[in-house]
Amino acid sequence: MSTTATATGPASTLAPSRPFGLRDRIGYLFGDLGNDFTFILASAYLMVYFTNVAGLEAAHVGLLFLAARLIDAFTDIGWGRFLDRHRPSRLGRFRPWIGRMAIPVGIASMLLYVPFTADWAYGAKLAYAVATYLLWGSICYTTTNISYGSMASVMTIVPAERASLSVFRSIGANFAGLFVSLVPPLLIYTMVDGTSRLDPQRMFAVAAVFSVLAVLWYFLCFANVRERVSAPVDVAHRRSFGSLARSLVTSRPLLTLVTANIVIMLGSLLMGTMAAYLWLYHFNDGALSGPAQLTSYLPGLLLAPVAARLAARFGKKEVVTASLVLAGGLYIVIFLLQITSPWVFIAMAFAAGFGIGFYNLMVWALIGDVIDDEERRSGERDDGTVYAVNTWARKLGQAAAGGLGGFALGMVGFRAAETVQTPATIQGIYAVATLVPGILFLVAAAILLLAYPLGRRRVESTVQELARRRTEAEASA
Repeated sequence: MSTTATATGPASTLAPSRPFGLRDRIGYLFGDLGNDFTFILASAYLMVYFTNVAGLEAAHVGLLFLAARLIDAFTDIGWGRFLDRHRPSRLGRFRPWIGRMAIPVGIASMLLYVPFTADWAYGAKLAYAVATYLLWGSICYTTTNISYGSMASVMTIVPAERASLSVFRSIGANFAGLFVSLVPPLLIYTMVDGTSRLDPQRMFAVAAVFSVLAVLWYFLCFANVRERVSAPVDVAHRRSFGSLARSLVTSRPLLTLVTANIVIMLGSLLMGTMAAYLWLYHFNDGALSGPAQLTSYLPGLLLAPVAARLAARFGKKEVVTASLVLAGGLYIVIFLLQITSPWVFIAMAFAAGFGIGFYNLMVWALIGDVIDDEERRSGERDDGTVYAVNTWARKLGQAAAGGLGGFALGMVGFRAAETVQTPATIQGIYAVATLVPGILFLVAAAILLLAYPLGRRRVESTVQELARRRTEAEASA
């Protein structure tokens, strides 16, 4: 099947390219390494850095995370719309921006962790945290992430090749997750008077090295991927943003996937946000948070060789729903058992990780199905905008996790200025890190099962319909 799409209207002229192959898949993997060397670092350690090093109130940090994601409603979707409407270069519509913004992302991430702000007046260090967090997340990370994610749909139009990109992207995310989760705890935590603490100088050094590595991964992605699907630019005849927005808000597949994504991200990142506090106070060993993070990423790597085949046989929606039920049920059991052994806890969380691992492998293929379904409905592809809407939903879940994590810490009695917490506070941290995510994963499974319409049969029908339309367009050209 040809990987060059035909569309009505003036089209960009892409530079001649080699056929789609392993180099593209590996190059796409590097892109998510770049994303996650700053994103996972922030997800795992920024909250505890802001509270335990910078001395910010947990509720203020949570409010910052939530407000930033509301701002992202404009920056994410605005950038996606820009990508869909601007005239691309011969290098493509999305790929050039990965190279252009690689260094700014790395610098912005590093600035989040500078240790000298801890001695500033409270208002000054809070203002610095707000400015640097918005610079990194709402501006620099947005431009690279939306460009990177949208690019998959123009690297190839072959469904199996797109599914392979989703798997390779998830492999990159899992490798990043393993490295970012295992290495920093070995370096950033120290024991002071028998208490595990975060060292600010070491945290900054780790953040600086990870920023450099993120820039390298982005450049390797840029060098090895290619766009092949010609992108038509006919702004005068493209539907307005208002028309597109009306179409998207009536898209049942998009709305239900967005809702499920928010709930899943809320559960996953709330668990991740609380993990540092769980290991510092419940198990009194922050260094063990590294091995514990294996439970989040290693299952995905183990599932990668079989994920696409399972999805092809049973359907992406069907297997993702079952995997979320597994994860949710096991986390509720972990809460009920009130585990005190760190290694028993890690073993059970590892089993639950297979449920979330399959979701992480297939989520990008799910949004591809939604983009195809929207093209079937409207006759137009708005890859950047649709991808940006889904990305914003995921970031909203991230923000809600950070926000609720901050508020939950306050509700259970956490005191940022104290190195020892009360038993009631520690019990509350355990509940928020286990019971709450378990319930949320079950809620997400119910949403997908009952409301998400893109099961295996409908996806196959949509692929056949779009192939028929492309064949007719090529015949009439």
